[in-house]
Amino acid sequence: MKSAAGSTTQLSESQYALRCKELLTLMSQLRAVGAQTDLDLPRITVIGNQSAGKSSLVEAISGIKCRLSSSTNQWSCRISIRVEFEENGAPRGDVTEMQFGDTITKKAAVETALRRAQFAVLHPSLSFQDVLSYEMTTIKEGLPGLQPLPFSRNVVCVDLEGPELTDLMFLDLPGLIANADTEIINLVEEMVVSYIKGNSLILVALPMTDDIENQKALRLARQVDPHGARTIGVLTKPDMLTEGSNMRELWLDVIEGRSKHQLLHGYFCTRQPDDAERRKNITVREARSAENEFFSQTLPWSGTAQKHRFGTENLVSTLSTLLVSIINDSLPRIQSMANDHIATCLRELEGLPPKAVGDPATHMLNLITSFCTDIRQYVDGQSDMSILIHERNAAFTEFKEAINKTQPKFVAQLPGQAGTHGFPIQIDNEGGKPPSATDLIASQKPVYLTDVQAHIAQSITRELPGNIPFSAKKTLIAAFQSTWLACAVKCFDSVKESMFSLLMRCINDQFGRYSRLQNKLQMCITTSAQKHFLSCAETLMAILNAEQMPYTQNTHYLQASTEKWLGRYKDERAGNKRNNTEEEPAGKRRKLNTDPQPSASTSREDMFKFGPAPGLSTPATAFGASTAAFGTPMTAFGAASSSSSAFKMAKNVPGPAFGNQAANPAQGFHAYATKQQTPRPVERTPSPSPTPVISDAEKINNVLAQLADLGYTGITADDFGKLRQADQFETEIAVMSEVRGYFQRVIDIIPQLIDSLFLRTLAASLQGELISEFGLGGENATAVCAALLEEDPALVAKREELLARSRRLEKVQGQLREFGLNRPVSNA
Repeated sequence: MKSAAGSTTQLSESQYALRCKELLTLMSQLRAVGAQTDLDLPRITVIGNQSAGKSSLVEAISGIKCRLSSSTNQWSCRISIRVEFEENGAPRGDVTEMQFGDTITKKAAVETALRRAQFAVLHPSLSFQDVLSYEMTTIKEGLPGLQPLPFSRNVVCVDLEGPELTDLMFLDLPGLIANADTEIINLVEEMVVSYIKGNSLILVALPMTDDIENQKALRLARQVDPHGARTIGVLTKPDMLTEGSNMRELWLDVIEGRSKHQLLHGYFCTRQPDDAERRKNITVREARSAENEFFSQTLPWSGTAQKHRFGTENLVSTLSTLLVSIINDSLPRIQSMANDHIATCLRELEGLPPKAVGDPATHMLNLITSFCTDIRQYVDGQSDMSILIHERNAAFTEFKEAINKTQPKFVAQLPGQAGTHGFPIQIDNEGGKPPSATDLIASQKPVYLTDVQAHIAQSITRELPGNIPFSAKKTLIAAFQSTWLACAVKCFDSVKESMFSLLMRCINDQFGRYSRLQNKLQMCITTSAQKHFLSCAETLMAILNAEQMPYTQNTHYLQASTEKWLGRYKDERAGNKRNNTEEEPAGKRRKLNTDPQPSASTSREDMFKFGPAPGLSTPATAFGASTAAFGTPMTAFGAASSSSSAFKMAKNVPGPAFGNQAANPAQGFHAYATKQQTPRPVERTPSPSPTPVISDAEKINNVLAQLADLGYTGITADDFGKLRQADQFETEIAVMSEVRGYFQRVIDIIPQLIDSLFLRTLAASLQGELISEFGLGGENATAVCAALLEEDPALVAKREELLARSRRLEKVQGQLREFGLNRPVSNA
């Protein structure tokens, strides 16, 4: 630097200066490959209001606004344009820095070259060759009919080399303006703020002709650097303050740190050539000499103790030291950031579908095959692809519950009889007529014996006495089937929506990159799915229509189920209501909540011989009976099975007494069981003990065990009700039992048909239909598929942006590897 006596110490002659040059050269190389787009590179950014002397300040440091470096070669200048943004201000995926014109060796030619470069930046539609060929009058006045951009975020880069230059790197941003469109003002301020964030030394040019409180540039610096740790204030135009002005004293307070606007690195003051000196074309050396003379002879600057804060050379020395320190400290972090960024970039690239290669028709076939395989796996319910099955099962369960709710609620008692829930709930009918049995069943209300009696009476026409018309049972069955169609439609619609949602989601996942193909597939698959939906719906309608005419070939099932309900309704009629629900299968109800031991007269092996009654098949499940018309075996409700009919009895416990022997059909069982027991000799009189309390369940189990010992196997607790004497409502109870025994025939067949005729059929036929639709194997298959496989522009842009970023970061890594990060910095 230049001392007060005028001697010059060249920074470029020390080992420290060589290291500085290497570091600054590295930063220039990183910027040239666009590293600043991804990494926060150290820099000096010069900001200031318009007419703040900002450009003159940078010219004083570098000769012109530029990136400058010392060199033993002759002075030279290279102008480049770095394109980082589109015309609308959006960032580009790939940063390019292209040289504009030839290398300049005469300083007088720089201004003209800069004007041309700025013209090219504001007219991006023009080629560099065209701009370089225009006359300067065209550059100044513009082209007729071609409107330039009002502002551009792309920059003109100037690289200077020369033996008298110090290694520095500057970004000279546009001046902050106040008199312009709000959009332009905001755009400039946003650009300034974006550049002074992060790893940047902020050089704020502050004209001394204006109060410091009015300096917008200082406010923006405070906004991003509230503690002033990265900000250096540079006071300009001190020669424009008149002698004796109080402004000089105010600014001196700022320089000497007595104002409220303090900064960590303080303030510097420079004086640049005035208009008269510029007209004389004075040299840089002459300008610095005039600057030193001004500060040494002008009060109050000449009398301050902070003389190291005056003059351009002192500012350059401080900037060089700070910038090199920041760069040196930042290199390990820059390298780590580059590694992290390229790893992230590669992961994002791996997440994108690869670019299609090879024959388009073959690629299309592979895509369709993969898609249809996924759909089949979803329909089959693979472990990791079970969402459709879960949603289907939920719809089927809801359908089952809805059908169960339609079962006729027969009450084998009279309205208001003890044990009932009061009188039937009335249904509003026209004319005030009481609700019929069919109305009550359809509305899921209780149906009493008198209701069934009235229904039978209304159904009799020419029948002989004691004959019940078939129509009486048919209309009751039709009553509980009245909502089955609505239940089936709701179930099928739910499954259809789940399947459609899955199809659209898989289309988007596998074909989203091809917008045209995606749209065509959505239409094709929607049409195909709708076709299978309607075909399945026709079959469901046929099944539901067939159910309206009661019919079964499984007479043994209907007989067993009817007898079960006959026993239960007779028990209810007699006031003996067991603690179980109508919905439980007989096999589950038969096993009571006791654990008695076998009696002395019955072996444990004999207990497990209680199989189905002769002529009955083993039941499958409580629900799921299918229509005989489709050949699917019906399920037995309440028939005994070998796996569930083992009832245990209490060890050495007498059989239950049935009360009035004359009225009880089971009389004599207790006497028989007592007779069969072997008496034991009494050796001593035992102490009296309380008579054991025997539960109803134990009594029933003892009776069942004794009946089995007599050879009456296959009898269940439900059969006891049949032993009761007939009463006046025997006919009504019989009708109720047969109608109730016929219930629950569609709970399985409807879901089975939906699964088979819609889900599985659609999944199985989809691939063939799509191959046919796209004409794969035909003469025009390649051309058709090539047009459909044109990728979504957004995806193409994303892939290209990631590839460009990856290449850019690889260049950064290469530059950092070549530079090396372990060489020490000497302060010599």
